[in-house]
Amino acid sequence: MPVKFLKLFLGFCLLSVVSMLNAQLSGTKLMHDIEYSDNAGKVTIVQDDDIVKLIDKHLLESSKRQGISGYRIRIFSNSGPGAREEGEIIRAGFIGKYEGINTYYIFDTPYYRLYIGDFRTKSDAMKFYKKIEYEFPNAFIVPSKINYPLL
Repeated sequence: MPVKFLKLFLGFCLLSVVSMLNAQLSGTKLMHDIEYSDNAGKVTIVQDDDIVKLIDKHLLESSKRQGISGYRIRIFSNSGPGAREEGEIIRAGFIGKYEGINTYYIFDTPYYRLYIGDFRTKSDAMKFYKKIEYEFPNAFIVPSKINYPLL
């Protein structure tokens, strides 16, 4: 019985080696064919018209939603006399210090609120929060609809 098993095992190993060599040779032939092809560097995509319609429908529906789920950081919220001006001063200071981070100053009766950022994940929001937590001790992360990231 052990001799039969040994022959079977060796036969399997030989078959595996031959198949790997064949795969390498066909891969080499494929690279040669691509390198010396008349259409080198050209890609042709063939797809059903239904796929194009489905993608267009998805883009249309996405544009109606006015954003995607994500996170922002609220750094200011106040009401009463002087709240609007206070929020505008905080916003101007933030923009001066952190260029490239979007700010959203919103009046939600009776509060003026200042949100910052368009973070896709809570982890991304937390990283930025850690940078500003001492400057804005009352800041906190809020789930929100955010703008689509720039491509």
